[in-house]
Formats: sequence, structure tokens, C-alpha cells
Amino acid sequence: MKERLQQLFAKISALPGTKAFKRIDFGLAILVTLVALVIYAYTETSGRNAAGLRFIENIEARSLDARFNLRGRRPHDDNIVIVGLDERTLQRVGAFPIPRNAYAKMVDQLAKDRAKLIVFDANFPLPEKNSAIDALKRLEGEVQGQTSPAVLQKIRDIEASSDNDKIFAESISRAGNVVLGHIFLDRERAKSVEAQGVEEYAYILSAHAFPWMQKAGGGRDFDLIRAWEAATSKDQLEFNQLNASGVYSNLQILADGAKSFGFFNEIPDPDGTFRRTPLLIRYRHVDKSGNDFDQFYPSLDLEAVRHFENIKDQSIAAYMSENGIEKMELGSHTIFPDRDATLVINYVGPYLTFKQFSMVDVIEGKFAPGTFKDKLVVFGATAIAVGDLRTTPFHDADYMGVEIHANVIDNILHSGEPGRGFISRSYKEEMIDVFFILAFGAGLGYWFSRAKPLMSTFGVLAALGAFGLIVYFAFSHYGMWLSFVIPSGTLVANYATITSFRMIFEEREKRKVRKTFERYVSPGVIALIEKDPKKYFKTGGESKELTVMFSDIRSFTTISEGLTPDELVRLLNEYLGEMTDILFRRWGTLDKYIGDAIMGFWGSPFPQDDHALRACACALDMRARLQELNMKWEAEGRKQLAIGVGLNTGEVNVGNMGSSKRFAWTVMGDNVNLASRLEGITKEYHVQSVVSESTYRSAKDHYVFREIDRIKVKGKTLPVTIYELLDWGRNESLYTERIVRFSEALTAYRRQQWDEAIELFKKIKAKFPDDGPAETFIHRSHELMEAPPEPDWDGVYAMKTK
Repeated sequence: MKERLQQLFAKISALPGTKAFKRIDFGLAILVTLVALVIYAYTETSGRNAAGLRFIENIEARSLDARFNLRGRRPHDDNIVIVGLDERTLQRVGAFPIPRNAYAKMVDQLAKDRAKLIVFDANFPLPEKNSAIDALKRLEGEVQGQTSPAVLQKIRDIEASSDNDKIFAESISRAGNVVLGHIFLDRERAKSVEAQGVEEYAYILSAHAFPWMQKAGGGRDFDLIRAWEAATSKDQLEFNQLNASGVYSNLQILADGAKSFGFFNEIPDPDGTFRRTPLLIRYRHVDKSGNDFDQFYPSLDLEAVRHFENIKDQSIAAYMSENGIEKMELGSHTIFPDRDATLVINYVGPYLTFKQFSMVDVIEGKFAPGTFKDKLVVFGATAIAVGDLRTTPFHDADYMGVEIHANVIDNILHSGEPGRGFISRSYKEEMIDVFFILAFGAGLGYWFSRAKPLMSTFGVLAALGAFGLIVYFAFSHYGMWLSFVIPSGTLVANYATITSFRMIFEEREKRKVRKTFERYVSPGVIALIEKDPKKYFKTGGESKELTVMFSDIRSFTTISEGLTPDELVRLLNEYLGEMTDILFRRWGTLDKYIGDAIMGFWGSPFPQDDHALRACACALDMRARLQELNMKWEAEGRKQLAIGVGLNTGEVNVGNMGSSKRFAWTVMGDNVNLASRLEGITKEYHVQSVVSESTYRSAKDHYVFREIDRIKVKGKTLPVTIYELLDWGRNESLYTERIVRFSEALTAYRRQQWDEAIELFKKIKAKFPDDGPAETFIHRSHELMEAPPEPDWDGVYAMKTK
């Protein structure tokens, strides 16, 4: 490719002046800009889970998290306080779920201190299990007709005084300012809820639906429900959550005394972080009489603000167009959510930013008089044992869901104040994003095509820094979410594309042969090239028996996810460097790195009659060196690695493969593919090294092997006997017992004597707990016992995966 571009450059250079060259530069800038605009338009119009581009969304979301962490705490409403069901409460009041008379005492204390509103981030769907009441009811039934009315009345009085649900309900009713929470359920979860309770609650709930759903504008008539379904249909999971079919309700005795109700469903982003909150959910319920309750219901936070500010129904409305929600009005507050009535929460700070009180302190009155006067009190679980943990942009390990509700309430109360309401991601922000994409694409692209590379480098760094400051300032002062990833990606891609293009065409010095080829082939190949260049500077190859090796790091994707890019590169470079040194010490040829995998072979270009022995020695050396590296990494607190190695000996095509422009000394053929499959098979049998029968025959007098199976690899019809490379031949006595026992178990397995085979393999596991093949055959024997093979089965196992 490079040479073709150089030929093109020669033709361009023949044109008068350098205008054509600069036109190509600017053309590349326009191309990068168009691609960026297409990607941006796709991510903005395809919902929050745009297929194929979720990684861009995740990075953008993480950049928003970084802005929160850079900003830290911001001013928040001191009238919002939290009462938490914390560890001290559990220790003093009782294990979760705590008795409901404790909730009653808390409500009484808060009402006594003149709290303006008490909001429960909790629901109470089932009666409290009370063994005392159960015993009294049994006693009442047994003595009925056998004792005096006075005794019966006394039993009933004690029973009533022990009914914690009734006590809690009376407390709620006396306070008159309690808002209870409930959870809406999708179709599947709704099936698990008792119909009777839902039926009773539906009638109560219908009186607390969102007051007014208005059609926006005066255009075409449309159906509100269909418009809502269309607005929430971009993601199936979100659709199910915002279009509920059931409700996890509150007991009727509690609901009757509550001031209102609101749902506390929250919808996490794909990465599990709670950045958004829904304000409306559509709930459809058809009762036994066929009455269809299909209405919109407010969130717990919306209801909290509504009753805290005493906003009347006629001052509450949501305006919906054919595309979804346009805006919502809540008294003096005007909110502009997404089409699906969700908003990005403007978190006031990390966990414990809002003032918290322990529930047990409230119950016992351990607070100064007037502490809760005129306050909006949000109650919820703050004990880690209860499990209401949430991941937020601040990534606190113990952020509790109740504080998310406090944040949302704060956002609604201060929705008209810059930087204090919800984070804005609207048409205005999108237009600013497009401006920066055009400026970084076409604008700076034109300058990059004319500036020197060093000046371009300084320019891109300065532009990135300035853009980062603008994005942060807009967020921290105005609550605007400007896209950072795509505009900055456009800038970097533009710079890289144009600078690379110019370097390819402007830097045409020829490099020396050795410096060029040492990056792609082993030092041995370079030495041969220098001795006989004509032989190696042409394509082609020869058939020759070689030993091919593949090695790969186990669970590398999982390991890499837990490391920063710098840590990952450092770990991989150290590992590959050590393993490559071993391969070269054993006179192997490094074919290539395939990600974290190493491909090598023996017998070419150096003629080696003992290529199988050298390959086995390399595999054992790699194992020993990796053990040393893991000890070192463990001491340094770094990740440890495990590898699998596959070896196969056979005839392959070896030589200079490629085109006349670029080639490499490599091997091809079925035996190469088999070596790769054997490396993958190490995962199936939980061993480190697997070799083919041909390698085993060539090296069995020098190393310790054991036969582990006869298999058909995926895509092949002929069976292959595979062996585990255990150790050097001098250590054979250390493995004799294991090999003999395994052979006996394998014989029983191949005879389809499953019970005997399982017993023998279990004994091996008991004696040698780290024996991976024994574990594999135990599971496989159970499978074959349930689905037996044909009677004439030859013991060959067909691999299901590569």
C-alpha cells in the first residue's frame, strides 16, 4: 500500500505546483468530517443504545462522569434531608425487614417536629409477619364460646395493639403528609404478583395519575398512547420499563392513609450507571370487570415536589407531540425532558452530600427540636446489608438509591437555575456539537494541510485543551452536556489522517534491508536474507516437515478490561518479550504475534532434524518462566497470566508468503491449522500444553507425555490422538502413578463404562486436585451417561468449538 501511494505521489508531483497535493489533504479533511457527522447523526437518532456504536456512547458517558468528578460538590437545597435505615438501626431495632411499628414511631417523630413532607423510597406490598398476632388469633378461635366476652375482648384489644400494619397505617393517616413509593413491573414480572392486591391498589392509584397529558401544538390529531409507545420503542428494555403491565403495590390499609404515591423505578445506562431518571411511566391495568385503566403516573420525586410546594392539579401538565414528550410543567417549574420523559440527573456531589440522619435516632428523638421543621424528608435504606447500592457518575462504592431521589428532587426544585437543574441535552447542545465537528473537521483540516507537522501537533494539542475547557465550563456553569468524544475524535482523526498522508508522500527515503525486515521476521531469516537475497526476495515456498507452535493467554479480554491502556501495554510487552526470547533461545522462528498470541515454528529457515524436541523444550521453558513472572507480578500487585500451548508436527508449506511488495517468512497448511486448534483445546481439558500424535512420536523418548483423548477437531473428519506435555524425561517417575491411573480411567470411559470411569476420574481428582483432564472427563461422562453414543462408538469425541 505504501509503495502504491508513493507511485501516486510521483504522478501528483509531476503536476504544476503543489495545489493538487493540498487538494487531496483538504479532501481527506472533508471525508473525515462527513464520516464524523454520519456517526454523530446515527448515535443521536438511534436512541441511547445505538447498535454497533455503543462503545462511543460508553466513552461519552464516561466523559460526563469525569466532568462530575472534576466539578465535585455544588450548592444543593438544605430543605432536603435523608433519614436512613442504616446499620445502627438494624442493630438496635432488629434485622431487616424491621417491625413496622418502628416506621410508625419514625413518622410520628417527624410529624411532631413538623416535617413538611415525608417521602418513602420503599413500598410495603405484603402484611407483616407477626407471630404474636397469629398466636392470639388461634387462641381467640379456640376459646370462642368457652370463656367470657370480657376475656375475648381483652384478647382482641391485645391483638389490635400488636398489629404493626394497623399501627403504621394510623401513623401515616395522622401525619397526613406521607408519600409512599411503589414499583411498576413489566409484563413478565407482573405475572408473579398476586392479582387481588393489584386490583385493590389499582383503584386507589387511579386517583393519583398524572393530572394532565396535553397534545402539543395545534397540528395533526394523533393518539397519545401510540405517540408514547413510539417515543419509548428505541430500546426494548426501556420500553418494557416505561410501559408497565403490573405494580408492586402497597397494602390497602397503608395506601388509604397516604397523601399520594409515586414510582421509584430507575433505569440504568448500558454500563450499569444511573445517569437518568424517568418522570412518567404508562401503566395499563384491566380489572376483572373489563375496565381499562391506561394512564400515565408520576415518579416519586415528581410527587414529592408537587406536595412539598402544594401545587394544584390544574398547574401540572405534560405536553406531548407525535414524537414524544415536549415539555412538562409543574407549577412554576418548566422541565424539558427527552421524548421518553427521562432526564439526565445533575448530581449535587458524591454520596453523603445531603444531610443524613439515622432512623433509630429519629425514633428515639435524638435530634434538636426543629431539625425537620418545613423539611422534605426522604426515607430509604442506607445500610449496605439491605442492598440498595447504585453506581453513579461519582462511582462511590456505597452510593445508596435514596440519595439519587434526593438529587432528582433537588433538580426539579431548581430546574430554572443554570447549573442546578437537570443536565441539558437538547437541540441547542446538538447544534453546538455540529459546529465543533465542522470546525475541527473542515476548518482545522484546511489549516493542517498547510501547516508544518510540528505546528500541526502543537495546534491539535491546543485545540483539544481549549475544547475540553469549553465543554467543562458549559457543564459546570450551565448544566449543558456537550459531546466530547465525537468532536475531539474528529480533530484527532483529522490530524492523524492528514499528517500520516503527508509523511507517506514527503518521507521517501529508502530504509536498509535489515532495519526493515527485523520487525517482521526472526533474526535467523535476516541472516539468510543477507547471505542470499535473491532466494528470499521472491514469493513462493516448499513443502517440508516442521513443528508449529501456537501459544495464547487465557482470559486475556477479562484481564485487559481491568487494566489501564498503559498497564495493559506494559504487561503484554513484558510477557511477549520474555516468551519471544525463549523461542529464539530454542532456535525457533517467530512467525507473528496475533494479538496476545504467539505463532512460531522450527525447522525453517534453519534445517533442524530435532525440531519437535526444540518445540517441546520451548513450551516447558515458557511454562517455567511464566511461573517466575507470575511470582514477580504478584509481589508487585499486578495481574497474573496463564497460557495454553499447542504443538503439531507435520508437512507444511513454508517460505516467503505475500506479494511482490510485502512478504514474510511464514507457514501455511492443514498442519498449521491443527496446531492452532490444539492450542484452543487446552482450555477444554484445563492443561497448559497439548501436542499431536506426530509430535509425541518424535519426542516421546525425551519428554513425559500422557494421552488425554482421541478427538475430531471442528471442521475435520479424521480423528486425532492428543497428548499432554508434562515435563522433561528425567522427571518421568514423578508422573508414573498419575499416567497409569488416567490410562485406566480412560479405558473405562472408552468402553462406555460410565460409572466406573467417573469413579476412577474422581479418585484421580482426589489424589491430584489440579488434574484438569480428569475434571473434564467427569463432566463428559455424566453427559454421555444421559445421552449415550452409538453402541459401536470408537471413543472419539467430536469437538463442538474451535
